[in-house]
Amino acid sequence: MNNLFEMMMQAQGGNAVANMAQQFGLAPQQAQSAVESLLPAFSTGMQKQAESVDGLQSLIQMFGAGQHAETFDADGDGIPDNATQQGDTVLGQLFGSKDVSRAVADQASLSSGVSSTILKQMLPVMASMLMGGLFKGATNNGLGGLMGQAMQGGLGSMFGQQQQTQQAQNPLGNLLGSMLGAGQAGNTTGNTAGGGAKGGLLGNIFGGMLGGGQQQAPAPDPMMAGLDMLKGMFQSGQQVQQTQTDSLQSIFEQFTGKR
Repeated sequence: MNNLFEMMMQAQGGNAVANMAQQFGLAPQQAQSAVESLLPAFSTGMQKQAESVDGLQSLIQMFGAGQHAETFDADGDGIPDNATQQGDTVLGQLFGSKDVSRAVADQASLSSGVSSTILKQMLPVMASMLMGGLFKGATNNGLGGLMGQAMQGGLGSMFGQQQQTQQAQNPLGNLLGSMLGAGQAGNTTGNTAGGGAKGGLLGNIFGGMLGGGQQQAPAPDPMMAGLDMLKGMFQSGQQVQQTQTDSLQSIFEQFTGKR
C-alpha cells in the first residue's frame, strides 16, 4: 500500500518532481521541497473528506473513474496539458474554495522557500497526479469492487449494513435486551414467572462468564477492510511538524467551519 509521498515519487515513471521542476522553472531541490510542503495539505483534505460517507464517496468517485491516470502515467511527455484543468476540479472538492488553496500555498511557501505564486500553480498538477496514484493504488490492491460500489452511490448502504451487523453481534447489547425482556415478562406473568425468568437470565449470565455463552467472532468484512486500506493511502507518508499540522487544521477550520 502506498501513501501520498510514495505516489508522488512513483508518478510519471519516477520523474514527476523533475518534470515539475522543468515546468515551473525550479531547481530539482526546490521542486522536491515544494512537493513535500504541499503534501500534508492534500492528506488533511482527504482525511476530512473521509469523515463523512458522502465526502468519502465523492472522493472515491473522483479518482475511481480513472481520468487522472494519464497525469500519473505520463513520462516522456512531461506534464499533460489538461492536468491543471482536471486538478482544479479536485481542489474544489478537497479544499472547497480558492481561498483555502491560497492559504495552503502561503503556508507551504514558508516551509519550502518557493514562492506562493508558483505553489498555487503546482497545486492542481499535484492534485491530478495524486488522484491518478490513488486509482492505481486501489486497482493494484484489488479494491475495484469498492470503487465500483462508490461509483454507484452504494457506500451509504454498506455503512448501514455494517452498523446493523455490529448491533446484532454486540454481546452487551444482547444481554441488556434479554434483561429488559425478562423484566417485562416478570411484570406481566406474576412473581413466580418473573422469578423463573430472572433465574434463567442469571444462569445465562454466569454461563456466559464461564465461557458457555461465547459467540464466534464475525468474519471480517472484505469491503470494510478495503476501505480501511484505502484510507491508509490518504496519509502523507512524511513526518510533519506539529506547528505545520496545526496551521493546516486552522486553515480548514477557518474556511470550512469543520473541526
